[in-house]
Amino acid sequence: MRAGLYLHFPFCRAKCPYCHFASVPYAPPLHDEWRRGLEEEAALRAAPSLAPDTLYIGGGTPSLLGPDEVRDLLGLFGARFGLEAVEVTLEAGPEAADADRLEGWREAGVTRLSAGVQAFDDGALATLGRRYTSAEAVSFCLACRDAGFEAVGLDLMVGVPGETRGSVERTLERALRLEPDHVSLYILENVEGLPFAKVMNDRPVDEDEVVENHGRMADGLEAAGLARYEISNFSRPGKECRHNLKYWRYEPFLGLGPSACSRLGPRRWCNKSAIGAWAEALRRGQDPVEESRELDAGTAGREALIFGLRLVEGVDLRALEKRFGWDIGGRYAAEIDELVGAGLLLRDGLRLRVPAERMLVSNQVFARFA
Repeated sequence: MRAGLYLHFPFCRAKCPYCHFASVPYAPPLHDEWRRGLEEEAALRAAPSLAPDTLYIGGGTPSLLGPDEVRDLLGLFGARFGLEAVEVTLEAGPEAADADRLEGWREAGVTRLSAGVQAFDDGALATLGRRYTSAEAVSFCLACRDAGFEAVGLDLMVGVPGETRGSVERTLERALRLEPDHVSLYILENVEGLPFAKVMNDRPVDEDEVVENHGRMADGLEAAGLARYEISNFSRPGKECRHNLKYWRYEPFLGLGPSACSRLGPRRWCNKSAIGAWAEALRRGQDPVEESRELDAGTAGREALIFGLRLVEGVDLRALEKRFGWDIGGRYAAEIDELVGAGLLLRDGLRLRVPAERMLVSNQVFARFA
C-alpha cells in the first residue's frame, strides 16, 4: 500500500471571505520562511523507503509557485522520501493564465491541475469575492487544457447567496463545454466565524433550493459522462483523483507544511497552523506537531468504515475486518440494520454503501458509527 504525500502552500493573493483553510496573503518574507521550514520538516520526516506515489499540492493558492520551484520541490521529495509519483496535482486559481507558466508546471512534473473556479457566473463570483470574471475563468480552463496536462479538474460550488436556477444552469453549461476530466462539487457551508457569515445572515439561502440546485448539477455532470465516485466528486473513467482516494480508502499519507495532517502506521497528527509557530518549532529542532493521536485497531477500523462510505463503491466489511482484526459488522449490526431499514444504507452481502439519493445526508449515517 503506497503512501500519499500532501504539501500545504499557505498563501493566497488575498484571503477569500468564505475560506476556512489555513492561509494568509502572500508576502515574500513569509514565503521564504515557509520554504526554509519545508526543508527542515522534510529532513525531520525523511524516510526514503516511504516511496509515495502521489503528491498533492494544496492551499492556499499553490499556483503562486513558479515552475522552477515546483521542480525543486519534487527533487526535494524524491531525495527525502523516495517520491515515485504517478500523479502530481496542483491547485490553481484562474489568475494564473500565462501559457508559459502552465506548460512549465507540466514540464516540471505536474500531471493534474485542479482549477478552483467555483462558478462560471459573474454574480456568484462577485458575491464570493473572487477577483476574476466568468469569461476569464473559461479562458484559464481552456489554457489548462491546451497545456497538455493528463487531467484537468474544476471546483464548483452551489449555495451561494443570490444564485438562481438560471445562474446554476449557466455554470453547468459552461463547465461541460470545457469537457473537464474531473469536477468537485461543493455546497457553501461552515462559514461560522468567517467574514462570509455576515453575507449568509444578510442574504440567507433556501436550503431546499440549494439541494435542488446541487441535484441539478450532479445530474448534469453524470449525464455528460462524469460519474460520481465520492460524495462531492465526479470523474471520467480513469480520471479519479488517486491521491484523494487514499484518504477515503484509509491508506497512509504524510502531510508537510503548516496545518498539514498525516496518518502513518498507528499514528495520526496535525501540524501547527500558524506559519510562524510551525517554522519556529522547526528552527529549534522540534517537531511542529500541534496534536497527535495513537490509533488502536478499533478506532482505525471505525474511521476506515466512515471514510469508505463516502465512496459510491462503499466498503467491503469482510476486507475491513481482515485488515483491522475485529468484527466491525458484528459490533455495528444493530446500527447497520436500522440504517438499511431507513433507506440510508444499501447492503449487498457484506458490502455496504450509501444510496446516491442519500449522499447529501450521509452525515446521518456516519454519526451512527461515531
